[in-house]
Amino acid sequence: MQGSVVVRHEDMGQVMALVRSLFVTELPRTEVATISAEADMLKRRRLSSSGNISLKTYSWSNRAPVNPGDYSYVDVENKTLTKSPGTINGHQFIIERCRNSNIFLFDWTDSVTVLDCTGCAIFVGPCKGSIFLRHCVDCTILVLSQQFRTRDCRRIAAYICCATQPIIENTVGAKFACLQVNYPELEDQMKSAGLSAFNNNWSHVHDFTPNSEGLGTSHNYLLVGDNLATAKVGLNEPETIGELDLAANFDPTGSFIPHTVGLSQTKVFGETSAVLIFTVNKSNNLARSFVKTMQSEHPGLVLVSTKEIAVSPGDLQRILRTNAFAVQCAQGPVVVLNYQGLNAVTVCKKLSTAPEFATQSVVSDTEQSAHSTLDSLSDLAEMKMN
Repeated sequence: MQGSVVVRHEDMGQVMALVRSLFVTELPRTEVATISAEADMLKRRRLSSSGNISLKTYSWSNRAPVNPGDYSYVDVENKTLTKSPGTINGHQFIIERCRNSNIFLFDWTDSVTVLDCTGCAIFVGPCKGSIFLRHCVDCTILVLSQQFRTRDCRRIAAYICCATQPIIENTVGAKFACLQVNYPELEDQMKSAGLSAFNNNWSHVHDFTPNSEGLGTSHNYLLVGDNLATAKVGLNEPETIGELDLAANFDPTGSFIPHTVGLSQTKVFGETSAVLIFTVNKSNNLARSFVKTMQSEHPGLVLVSTKEIAVSPGDLQRILRTNAFAVQCAQGPVVVLNYQGLNAVTVCKKLSTAPEFATQSVVSDTEQSAHSTLDSLSDLAEMKMN
């Protein structure tokens, strides 16, 4: 047959041996040499200036071992303990079974759990997540956090700056007030925790187990609008806040957290004014300056609530019925200030015309427009949170 190869029976063994060799043969020497050369080249590229091979490392391989004892206080009694800035750095922290002690965490944390503590005064710096108190009695808590929750607690005094609605459950005799505090590292720590001093819902307490007697209100907690509330907080004897060597100030006159009286504490006599301060390079320092100026020059007006929110030019145009602030809106979030008092609209508008505020602020023209603006921005902020 044309094109066919006839293999004799006696040659079949040689043919099978040749076929097997095709599958088990080693790489040619030239290929082995090429691979070896490439390996040497990669090795040479990894040589550092010192002549040592620099092996590739990963983020998790550089982490130092975590000692749980560095991030907890357990069974502490009659002591004052302090964590300095830079000693926690976003870790979780646990405070458990402590008695009659003063505990200060002057650093930012991921979350904090306080369990079965009695008679303690506890300060917690900016917390990225939740602060959860359970089975605590006669404790004073000063905190800045994203969330604040209590369960099965009695007689808790909570001075807080909380980005969301504080929640209590099976808790009686609680007291809430606006936290007033400042220390040098606080602003940077709040940025690390993703918190704003202008987002403080301390007075919007939700009680999961209200003792309302059908009146629609809870008898389990009390709101305190006094701006000196935090400054009056005392620690366990024999020490007081003023006698401790702490680089912190709990006096409202120098607080980094603006004092607000809370929506449930109003209405005061007078009218409502809505002030919008636009951030510059994503900084809210201009809004902070406006608040301080109002405090010093017009103490008769009260700051009811504050909010910092990212607003699109379209949303702002819909709310204010003007597109005059589209450029300012694109610079960063907007700080919303709710003032109340006699001639609040007139006073706020006058201050907004000062050179430093003139191009970066807008004030409601009337009390009616103030309520409309505040309600719309509050709804927008709630929608963004959900």
